[in-house]
Amino acid sequence: MATTITPTIVNVNTQVTTAPSVSQLQQSGAIVSAGGTTLSANGYQYCSNLSAVQALLPAPATITSLAWAASLVTVTTAGVLSLGVGETFLTTISGATPAAYNGTYVATVTSTDTFTYALASNPGTETVPGTYTIPGSAFVSNAAQTFFAQGSAVGLYVLELGEQATWTAAVTALGTFITNDSTSPQLFYSYLIDSAWDTSDSAGLQTMTANHDSPSGQTYFFINTTSAHVSAYANNKAVFAIVPSPTAAITEVQGAAPFYQWTVNNPGPANALAPMAFRYLFGVTPWAQQGNTSTINTVLTAYGNLILTGAEGGISTATLFKGTTMDGEQAAFWYGVDYFRIQVKQALAEAIIVGSNSNPPLLYNQAGINTLLAVAQQIASNAVAYGCASAIEVTAVPFFTYTQQQPNDYANGIYNGLSATFTGQSGFLTITFNLDAVAFA
Repeated sequence: MATTITPTIVNVNTQVTTAPSVSQLQQSGAIVSAGGTTLSANGYQYCSNLSAVQALLPAPATITSLAWAASLVTVTTAGVLSLGVGETFLTTISGATPAAYNGTYVATVTSTDTFTYALASNPGTETVPGTYTIPGSAFVSNAAQTFFAQGSAVGLYVLELGEQATWTAAVTALGTFITNDSTSPQLFYSYLIDSAWDTSDSAGLQTMTANHDSPSGQTYFFINTTSAHVSAYANNKAVFAIVPSPTAAITEVQGAAPFYQWTVNNPGPANALAPMAFRYLFGVTPWAQQGNTSTINTVLTAYGNLILTGAEGGISTATLFKGTTMDGEQAAFWYGVDYFRIQVKQALAEAIIVGSNSNPPLLYNQAGINTLLAVAQQIASNAVAYGCASAIEVTAVPFFTYTQQQPNDYANGIYNGLSATFTGQSGFLTITFNLDAVAFA
């Protein structure tokens, strides 16, 4: 019997297109430590809850010299995350009056004092009169609690730079860690910096943060500072400076609150990007306006941030004033710019990679440029819909025009003809209501 082969009527060709994962860079942030955790130097660990942070603390719990910057007579041990030189005090220090704090603590021991300590550099107990200089270190204690005060599942990283001999070394180590982005992917979008770095190595901190002060910079530093020193970061868009309220407890690092708000931003169809100004903050002590008006105005005029209440609107909850980076822009503006830059870069790269594995392939011609333009326009539309911008206009130089003007680029497969004009969103910071009162005779 003859074999009959039925002709194929329908052919089905299947290809797989792999979509990219949305970049999570802007949800990454790191509390910076310098010798205060059990992590190895230059190590970092993701923490999804408060207990994970606490598990990184050395035992016994650390207490640090930043506490003595306040007018304390007795310092007791507490659970804190050290951000400075890794020194641990085992017991209380009684009767010692704090001296000027500039990165070290000078303890003057009298005949009634017992100064017991456990320092990595000089362990021992002093019970005789004398003056003892202890290396200073900073801390974030309730910062972790503040960070998770809203019950969110958001996590953060703890970045350990290793114990440093000086604050300058710690700042240098952090700067080296961050600038590794030139040879490896950027690890963190933002960093929480304790006030002791601002106090003890302000020049180093200013230099390091200035390295990221550019429209293309995508690294931000949340720095706890003072009303007298906030102007040191003038015009620096990489710095979000906050001046803690004078009545805040020494265990309260207020920069952790806006740092939390920054990292939980996650623009999407259901959660448009909102201004940072006037957001609710939890676990922090607001400034009292009475008696502090001049200082408050000084901070806000310099584009620093602080925590006040919403009492003017009949709301007692602590809120953030006024959500600006040190260049005077609303922080959400730069967040929106970065969102578009990060997502469009990834989407265009994905389109080129997938285009080399598709049929028909993505080629360097007008059709290929049109495809990439459409990808960029879609990301722009998403950014607008998600509250990251009020408008984004994306354009592309036509294939013929570009290759005529840049023949070498065409020969090397390079196309630099895409561009975008970004118009950011802006929130209300102040409003004026004009009232015309007329009295009729």
